[in-house]
Amino acid sequence: MNRFLDLRFVIGLFFFLTGCLLLAYQFFHGEGSLNLWCGALFALFGLMMMLFSKKEREG
Repeated sequence: MNRFLDLRFVIGLFFFLTGCLLLAYQFFHGEGSLNLWCGALFALFGLMMMLFSKKEREG
């Protein structure tokens, strides 16, 4: 099955990339800590979704 047809992978990729953008913005601008926490949570959620997708394809 194509991984881009699996909705868990696509949602995980979106959240991971969004989280990385928020973390990069926080790193370069350093204003407040909301971007840091939201970015970390988004990236973590995205990684979990992509891992769930990978686990389902393997097993």
